[in-house]
Amino acid sequence: MSKLKNLASQTVVYGLGHVLSRALYFIFLVPYLTKRLEDTYSFGVYNDLYGYSTILIVFLSFRMDTALFRFGSKAGSLQRAFSTALFPLILAGLCFVGLLITNNTSIASLLKYPDKGFYVSWFALIIGLDVLMLLPFARLRLEQKAKTFTFFKLFNVLFTILLVLLFLDIKPGFLSFIPELDDVEYVFLANLIASATLCFLMLPIFAKARFKDVDLNQLKTMLVYTAPLVIVGAANSINQFFGVPIQKYFLGKSFVENVSSGGVYAAPQKIAALVSLVTVAFNYAAEPFFFRHAAHSDDRSVYGNIALGFALFMGFVVLGVLGFFEILKHITDVEKYQGGFKVVPILLMAYFMLGLYYNISIWYKLSDKTRYGAYIAIVGAGITLSVSIILLPQIGIIASAWAALVCYSTMVILAYYYGQKQYPIHYPVKALFGILSLVAVLLVCINHINGLDLSVLLKLCINAGILGIYLLWVLWKYGTFLKQQFKG
Repeated sequence: MSKLKNLASQTVVYGLGHVLSRALYFIFLVPYLTKRLEDTYSFGVYNDLYGYSTILIVFLSFRMDTALFRFGSKAGSLQRAFSTALFPLILAGLCFVGLLITNNTSIASLLKYPDKGFYVSWFALIIGLDVLMLLPFARLRLEQKAKTFTFFKLFNVLFTILLVLLFLDIKPGFLSFIPELDDVEYVFLANLIASATLCFLMLPIFAKARFKDVDLNQLKTMLVYTAPLVIVGAANSINQFFGVPIQKYFLGKSFVENVSSGGVYAAPQKIAALVSLVTVAFNYAAEPFFFRHAAHSDDRSVYGNIALGFALFMGFVVLGVLGFFEILKHITDVEKYQGGFKVVPILLMAYFMLGLYYNISIWYKLSDKTRYGAYIAIVGAGITLSVSIILLPQIGIIASAWAALVCYSTMVILAYYYGQKQYPIHYPVKALFGILSLVAVLLVCINHINGLDLSVLLKLCINAGILGIYLLWVLWKYGTFLKQQFKG
């Protein structure tokens, strides 16, 4: 089986686990919450707190899941690497949870949620549990146990959905012991219970760790390897998930207005993020795939071919999401969130660039030069913060979308530039630039069509035609390449 075909099949397999679970989240929770929560402020609070959580998970995990791929990929090395990575996470998690719970009131005040100290306590527990589960999930990926991986991913989201329904709508009598909460607080509680239950179900995987297998020398090597990746992860969290927290402080209005506007931004962002599901599925399969390939072969041409194949497919997905946006926008409460729909085409292009970055930046992990990843991520975070802070008071929430596009585009350029110096890989730069340019032009065309006073059916037909033009171009220009890569 060809390398590209093998990776594509693994991406589909892991897509069934991670992407299907996230798709269920988008299909159910996003439309449900945007319509069930009484105003955009509540949805803004929801996204604000989860924005902070993503950064804390990165710091608390020490990126040990990536370390497990790096040090557990060789035959006979998984057990020692898993044990060595897990026990420090348990210790750090206990300290972190204890620290936040004992200081929950003061931390809640800093976040501008006075009298909501339980927010901090609940999220401390959620974060601690989610961090612990990173390593079992990573082990399942490394062992290629896709069915078990898929089961746990789907269970988590389905159980969360069930709990949200029970708390907000069904409200059975046996839950009468739960105190009265705001609607968004019931969502937080559902997440906490689901995370705790999933962690319990994963105990057999945790039990594979042995304290006697902990290797302090390897732990030191792991921490040196992942330290820059922690910076990378934190910066990437700022770039991807910190839109609402930044808007909360810099939109230039009152606190409630800023958070409400953040909610208006977050709902359309979720639609654009459908594209990022493809990127996440690819990354889930690609990271262990790239490490295994590098461990057994010096052939680097596969990386360029994969980047080209990814770009061709991603272009189709990006155009498809905007092309059928007239349908997809009804995932949200259109009346409440239509003011944020203008960010979608910009964010779609930004997520396209993020996917390319994941492809082109793999060199610094394979070459153990992760510090370059930190340098690039810091630049990206600096761009996100500076563009957002400068433009948010001037042009509103669309500034966050432009910040994301400028950030990811710069990161792609930097990753390619330093990669050619440190770990040369031949990428078809001209072809990639051509794909990006065509997709950008077609996005502008589709966005213009969506803004015309036409029937929804006519818009969809025209956009389907534009999507067809792209597919014909791909077949004409790259049909031979794709046939060669997927044969065998």
